[in-house]
Amino acid sequence: MILQKTHSHAKLAPDIGTLYSPNITADSETGIGDWSDADFIRAVHKGVAKDGSHLYPAFPYESYTLIADDDVRAIKAYLFSLPAVHARAPADTLAFPFNQRWLMAFWSAFYNPDHRFRPHEDRSPEWNRGAYMVEGLGHCGDCHTPRNLAQAPDNRQKFAGAVAQGWRAYNITADQASGIGAWTDDELATYLSTGIP
Repeated sequence: MILQKTHSHAKLAPDIGTLYSPNITADSETGIGDWSDADFIRAVHKGVAKDGSHLYPAFPYESYTLIADDDVRAIKAYLFSLPAVHARAPADTLAFPFNQRWLMAFWSAFYNPDHRFRPHEDRSPEWNRGAYMVEGLGHCGDCHTPRNLAQAPDNRQKFAGAVAQGWRAYNITADQASGIGAWTDDELATYLSTGIP
């Protein structure tokens, strides 16, 4: 974690390279300490940093775009309540053309809906709250949905399970055999809190 002065990274795909996560503490020089609420909201919703550079979708802004502005501000307030750490992330080691951040503008045009969560009037408040948490805050589909050739979630197979970096994210659809359709509420709550099915 950046708070411990170490950096996480994501291996995107063979031969593409390594992407390092930036410092998101309140340090003004190496973190986001001089970002306004508007800067932070733009990054979370649109994948654009304060300096105008485009973020890679390893930061799942195509899901986070659904998060309400007030919740994004609350996230920023929490981050700013933690100790600021002066730590610059290592340079990414992405191969051409993946090292061209400006190309993410085109990716976003196709795959970032850039709108906040819209409740479904024909569904219960509980269903809508769950959808908001799963689709936005939890961004469950980013791991549990297979990727297309552009490395965006293939929503034709939403939540059907996927493999990333050798780690399997299981089918979390309502399928009775291969998904969680046969699970009780208690079984699901136990799994989410303990990791044991």
